[in-house]
Amino acid sequence: MARLDISMSADEERSFLEVADTAVLSTLGRGGFPHCAGMWFAPVDDELQMWTYAKSQKAVNLRRDPRCALLVERGDTYNELRGVLVRAEVRLIEDHEAIVQIGTALAQRYTVPATGEAAARPVEDEIARQAAKRIGLALPLRRVVSWDHSKLG
Repeated sequence: MARLDISMSADEERSFLEVADTAVLSTLGRGGFPHCAGMWFAPVDDELQMWTYAKSQKAVNLRRDPRCALLVERGDTYNELRGVLVRAEVRLIEDHEAIVQIGTALAQRYTVPATGEAAARPVEDEIARQAAKRIGLALPLRRVVSWDHSKLG
């Protein structure tokens, strides 16, 4: 019996990741147990970018061990479930301007659609202020597993 392939194509994965969902980022704690946190992310070229406070547990974990996984899943019933799992070695971004760009991309992706208002100058100033306490995280989209249960028929 042939096995049914329910994986998404690369184009389907890209389209799926264009929706502003909350992802779950899993890092490895000192004792080896997973540490999971909800994250906003922005697709940029062939990676997913996000930011976090430089002193956060996930940042501490990633400095010690850059291996992580990021899960994005959606669907209300079993036959609607679709998801993307990215396994990566994170690239830490510590350049202030690059972190500001990530913060701006996240604001445009999540905050602007929710409020219906374009980012104003004070918002840009707030992003720059927050960026001083944050690091950027970039996950390359090289090791991706995906599924689309609607393909089950």
